[in-house]
Order: sequence, then structure tokens, then C-alpha cells
Amino acid sequence: MAADQRNFQVFSYVDKSGFVWNKRGVLNAAINAIDGSTALTPGQPVFPKSSRRYHVREAIFYDPTTFRTVRFTVYTAAAMAAILATPPTLNIHVEGETAAVAYSLSATVEEKTPVAKSTRQLADHA
Repeated sequence: MAADQRNFQVFSYVDKSGFVWNKRGVLNAAINAIDGSTALTPGQPVFPKSSRRYHVREAIFYDPTTFRTVRFTVYTAAAMAAILATPPTLNIHVEGETAAVAYSLSATVEEKTPVAKSTRQLADHA
């Protein structure tokens, strides 16, 4: 059986404040049907690398038989709301399996971006 290659693409990501970023993500028909992905927006910045201060909203699906997980970016708040309203089952082909494996929603991760705030200024002492 031929091996399935994991492919990637750059999509438009809309953060919680409505700003549009470009974000790399997985190119998979089952995932792209529910993740809210659209073509990249030329000229927009790339979303920063995930860290403690920055990360995108994500959905995590798992296979209860093998305990494999699939984690992917959810590109719009509307797509996340749809996933939470009626959690879908993802049928994803796994290398070595003859049929697609059904994955169920196990968790979601909310977006995190820092908020600008003013700093405290100490008075000078003479």
C-alpha cells in the first residue's frame, strides 16, 4: 500500500480581535472541511511561532481504539463554534490501515495572544 504523505499549505487565520494572519496548516480534505481554512491573504503577516504567549485555537480529535490523536488549527471562531455545537467525527486514513479511522473530538484549545498594557513608572528620587 502506498504511504500517505502529510502535506501542508498556508491558510488565512482570523484571530479573536478580527485581524487576519497567514498560518501554515495541514492539507487534508476531512480536516479542511471543518477547520474554516481559506486561501492565504497576500501581504498579511505570518502568525508567530507557538509559544507560552502565542498560540492559535486548535481542535484535538482521538481514536478511542488506538489512542492516536490528531491536532489541527481552527482558522475562524465560527468554525470552532460549529465544531463545539455538533462535534463531528473525522474519518482519516492512517498509514497501514485499509479503511479510514474514525476520530472523535476530545478537546479544544483556545487562542492566546498578549494584550498591550501600560507599565508602571517609578518616581525619581533626589
